[in-house]
Amino acid sequence: MTFTDHPTKAPLTPSQRPENERHILSLVRQAGAMSKADIARATGLSAQSATNIVNRLEDEGLLRAGESVRGRVGQPSKPYAIDPEGALTIGVKIGRQSVEIATMGFDYRIIEHRRTRYDYPIYDTVRTQILDTTRDLIDGLGPDRAARVLGIGLSLPDALSSWESTIGAPEGSMAPWDVSDLRAEIEATFAMPVSQMNDASAACLAALKLGQTTDAQSFMYVYVGTFAGGGLAIDGRVFEGRTGNAAAIGSMPMQVVRTGGGQQLIDAASLHHLEDMAEAAGLDPQVFYADAPLDETAARVLDDWIAVAAPALAFTFVAGQAILDLGTVVLDTSLSDALRARLVEATRAACPRYDTRGLRPFRIIAGDLGVTARSLGSALLPFQAVTEFDLM
Repeated sequence: MTFTDHPTKAPLTPSQRPENERHILSLVRQAGAMSKADIARATGLSAQSATNIVNRLEDEGLLRAGESVRGRVGQPSKPYAIDPEGALTIGVKIGRQSVEIATMGFDYRIIEHRRTRYDYPIYDTVRTQILDTTRDLIDGLGPDRAARVLGIGLSLPDALSSWESTIGAPEGSMAPWDVSDLRAEIEATFAMPVSQMNDASAACLAALKLGQTTDAQSFMYVYVGTFAGGGLAIDGRVFEGRTGNAAAIGSMPMQVVRTGGGQQLIDAASLHHLEDMAEAAGLDPQVFYADAPLDETAARVLDDWIAVAAPALAFTFVAGQAILDLGTVVLDTSLSDALRARLVEATRAACPRYDTRGLRPFRIIAGDLGVTARSLGSALLPFQAVTEFDLM
């Protein structure tokens, strides 16, 4: 079966998904399961209105009923929860060294995930990989499930070609990214809406919706991947700014930090540099992403990298606190869990180096999504546009 054989079903749009329905879906998702009476109380709707909406959402397959709870006064209470198969999305994350494509269920769990690595992203090659893999993933869902795909989420770094020399790509090889419209090409190929976001902002979205390390609704977010990047959550929503480039933390000037000549945070706290240091020492850089203990050489390389990265990150957080006054910073990375913890602790320890007079205290906490954060955020994007409701 090919993609074009799938039966068509118009994806839901915000206008087709009324506010009360989105509100109920968000409440049930947050609570895990709720009875109709609980939903009526939480929304302020009448019992009849809540019942009608819940029944409609159940008929559409977005909610599913559990076993009735007996033993209480009155009629048995039936809990309703999100149906994982009620709606699906495709998430596409383009990075400077890999492309990841995943299908996600309505319970925000990944159904299938594909990852392809490369030395640097060549537009035509990446586009072909995305179109072929997306088509394969959708075909693999089967006709019924494929018809429930709401849309595709696309995340990628801004100004991708501007990092050409830093990543070691041949001059001019990444220029097509400046003049191409990948979003439009994907949208035309699959005839479904494509939502786009900066890759670090998408990771911030994943931390906001799926992260377990904080319940904060407002925080600065930094992801240390191949290159460092950031996002900003304010009142339960990712703030993208005027052009979608808010919290471009990787471009934070670093002249006042002793980083060996680096001009931006991206030059001081990116895993690209850690990997270069590892290769210069004769190491496989993958040792920093595995759970195994580091040998003496790898530990020394990591220490040297952290000695530059942690003060640079600390400076960025202090500067961000001076502007935003949020109180929480989430620091995540694709390093192993143990090494992420070391980076977070070193960054906390470096903050007192800077003059924080006049600033409110803030906390730095470790993210918990790691290398999956950006692809999870990509797959979340279509759900945000269609089914989410602002609960604040």
